[in-house]
Amino acid sequence: MSTYGFRVDYPQLSGFEGVHLENSFVLDLKAAPGRLTLDVELVLTPEHPAYRPPAPGEQNCYARARIDIPDVRSLTWTDQGTPPAVDASGETDYGGIDVLYWDGAAFHVEGDWGSIEVVSGPPCISRF
Repeated sequence: MSTYGFRVDYPQLSGFEGVHLENSFVLDLKAAPGRLTLDVELVLTPEHPAYRPPAPGEQNCYARARIDIPDVRSLTWTDQGTPPAVDASGETDYGGIDVLYWDGAAFHVEGDWGSIEVVSGPPCISRF
């Protein structure tokens, strides 16, 4: 629980309805002045408007997307974790997103690649 007494997990954030971050794959992370971006292979649930049945050999409906966290005023990245894996097709895989929530002051994003606390505008998903 945050020092503000509440926590808003990602399914309650606008634009994150119908996605499952824990089974998604982070392909790239970029922190730049004013912005944090995560390129992802996003898992869509049947509730998402872009959902389609999984392709043969897939367990989920995947869609390439970008999670953009704009208007960054402060960013702290700790426990930078293990190096990314490289899959059979040569793509980089940083693992999943274990946590994304807002505590009233900052957004928190965590995975095998570390833990990021960011004071910013709200995250949004694009590039479907």
